[in-house]
Amino acid sequence: MHIEAVSPRIGQRGTTVDVTIQGAFLKGAREVIFYRPGIRAVDLKELPNLQYRINLAHGNYIEEQFSCRFEIAPDCPLGEHPFRVLTATEITTVGTFHVTPFPVDSDADVEAGGPKNDTIETAQTVKPNVTLRGRISNTWPDIDLYRVPATAGQRLSVEIESVWIADRHYAGSEYDLAVRILDENGRVLAANDDNTLHVQDPLVAVKLPQDGAVFVEVRQPVFETYPAPYVVHIGTNRRPLAAYPPGGQAGTSQKIRLLGDPLGDYDDTVAIPAEPETFPYFGDAPLPLLLRSSDFPNVLEDESSSVTRVATLPAAVNGIIAKPGEVDAFRMSVKKGERYRVRVFAATLGSPVDPSLRIMPLDASGVPGAVEVAVDDASLVERDIFGTSFRAGGGLKDVLDPSVVWEPKADGDSVLEISDTNGFGGPSGVYRVEIEPAPDAVFALMPGKFSEWIESLRDYGLAVPQGATRTINISLPHGQGNRFTGEFEIVARGLPAGVHLASPRVPAGHSSTTRWPIQFTTDATAAPSAALIVLEAKPVDPSLRLVTGSRQNLPFVNHSGGDAWRTVRLDRFVLAVTDPAPFSIELDPPTAPIVRGGELAIPVRLVRRPGFNEPVDFDCDLAPPGVSPQPQSTIDAGVTTGILKLSADPTAPLGAAPLFVTALITHAAGDKPLGAGQICVSSQIVNVTVAEPFVELASQPESIRRGEKKRFAWSVQHKSPFEGKASVKLLGLPKGLRVIEPLPEITKQSKEFTFEVEATDEALLGAVKDLSCEVTVQMAGQEIHQRSGRGTLRIDPRQ
Repeated sequence: MHIEAVSPRIGQRGTTVDVTIQGAFLKGAREVIFYRPGIRAVDLKELPNLQYRINLAHGNYIEEQFSCRFEIAPDCPLGEHPFRVLTATEITTVGTFHVTPFPVDSDADVEAGGPKNDTIETAQTVKPNVTLRGRISNTWPDIDLYRVPATAGQRLSVEIESVWIADRHYAGSEYDLAVRILDENGRVLAANDDNTLHVQDPLVAVKLPQDGAVFVEVRQPVFETYPAPYVVHIGTNRRPLAAYPPGGQAGTSQKIRLLGDPLGDYDDTVAIPAEPETFPYFGDAPLPLLLRSSDFPNVLEDESSSVTRVATLPAAVNGIIAKPGEVDAFRMSVKKGERYRVRVFAATLGSPVDPSLRIMPLDASGVPGAVEVAVDDASLVERDIFGTSFRAGGGLKDVLDPSVVWEPKADGDSVLEISDTNGFGGPSGVYRVEIEPAPDAVFALMPGKFSEWIESLRDYGLAVPQGATRTINISLPHGQGNRFTGEFEIVARGLPAGVHLASPRVPAGHSSTTRWPIQFTTDATAAPSAALIVLEAKPVDPSLRLVTGSRQNLPFVNHSGGDAWRTVRLDRFVLAVTDPAPFSIELDPPTAPIVRGGELAIPVRLVRRPGFNEPVDFDCDLAPPGVSPQPQSTIDAGVTTGILKLSADPTAPLGAAPLFVTALITHAAGDKPLGAGQICVSSQIVNVTVAEPFVELASQPESIRRGEKKRFAWSVQHKSPFEGKASVKLLGLPKGLRVIEPLPEITKQSKEFTFEVEATDEALLGAVKDLSCEVTVQMAGQEIHQRSGRGTLRIDPRQ
């Protein structure tokens, strides 16, 4: 990993913050690229390496560092801002920085030599509407206490970010903190450990009972031996727990009711984004509620009726499970053969509701019939969340919300019921159900590496040297309910000047598991820079509409097996033009096909720039289905050629498919599997064709005695014609058996051939099974090897 620590992790909007970024392979940092607007990094300066390297899990470490200044605009969006760093040769892994509306100060414990603030008597005095950077140390028990002036009837809101600002990729529960508000006598006024809004990061808000002072206490509920950095927001701001309705129609203004604030509910009007999405609503709080933007209008629960009528579909129905055991019902008219995606948003938005969904047809008198849909959870893939690999398959609260494709079985009215799986009900139990025709959707995904789905720039990094080519494979998962399997192009929006995308057309019949190459080529004159890009699927048929976009999900505070505590979700990629690479690689299109059960060798050429003579690794990152490339190989120092060997399964699908190779050099301390410290370039994409085998060979079981020579006959059935003669080898002979040369040759007219086999006294007695033949055909200047047949030869003793 490149970025392992960012300090500080938070700043106030409208200010400039001095930031230090630490990790590996950060020398020559040129630019910080943010995924969201509002922050500009200036004055990047390389700092001396740490005196002692800090070693981290899985071979990662912190050694290099640089400083910069983050200029945060007065209108900068609050919350998390992911970023990457451009160096001369790489684009780094993702780091994050957070923006608060409050001035930022430090916990006294954080300051070198600062006083302890772990008792009421020694609590650090702060004024409200402040964000404090703190740290729970690894000495037990460490408690941080803050003294806040109190006025009776005033609101005090406290929110902690610890998991959300964690800077350790692999960590335990040290970031799981708890908060309490105490009065001057130590009596607890409010407390929280976990909650449905922020999960492990606590929040409390209380109406203060009297004048004087209160104390905010931050601690670990379970002691851990690793220090836990955090920020705590202490303010008089409003802190609602839910909004109703929790969304609105895209491009409109929506009046919402904010629920759960200790001074009472209140109203606000929200501008709904023009595109369908989940978006943050902050109000005057430092951390947001999540709301939805949809293409269709709201239908609000009719509290005066047991069933709410939905006049037309598509629609977003909204309600509150306000009492334990409550079941809300919505009635709608549908037709047989229609397909609707019915997707619930409750836990996803931070609601305490764990929703259960049922849909039933109604007869003419309004009596429900057989249940057509009954679900209370969904997989991440069913919610169009791709690229994660949590050990248990969940890992995000989104999976608590059902999402299903519903196909009504008859014309008429149906009723949709929603309740809480556990019978919960309460004033903040909001939900939203979006009902729309199931859309065709194909996304461009950069998945993670290994079972822990960590970021791999070796596989998915978009650092393209000047005048070079970089090819990666993306996944093309389908959205829930998708039926589109036609041809489409992959297009890019936002490419920097001098960068070009070339990707083969994705053929019809693709699936959610399809991996496909996209190739970026830079002009030699392209300026080193970086830009945010979006990859989209564009149907060849212009009359078709496809929901599409880019997806990448990255784990933070990860655990073995990929059970990360939080995920950074990205909908764009960063592409960078870097300094020229000292080499390039070329792969000529094969002049002959690879046959089922066969092998093919393709020459590889390495073009070295003057003065560059180091070894270069290369491997094949994509081959046709059923075709296996050789493992990563090395072109030795000073050498300029290599061979790529391919092997096809006997059942490999027939036809042409794309193929390319990637050449790379890795710094001595770099990470070969994940890509930190590497320079990668790729060959052009070429097509390789899988064809029928030339022949099918067969033999009858045969026997031979020690000391004997005997002919071993094989029959030939022709499958694909070839010109000239083909040589045949017998494979699998053990010690003591040999074929007497010359080896047999066959032509396209051959019906059979024989090997002359000799057995010596070293041959073990018994049957030798699984003998096969290798046929070598010369075609278009290339050797094609095919394996075929299965024979048995029994070794008997001398007479």
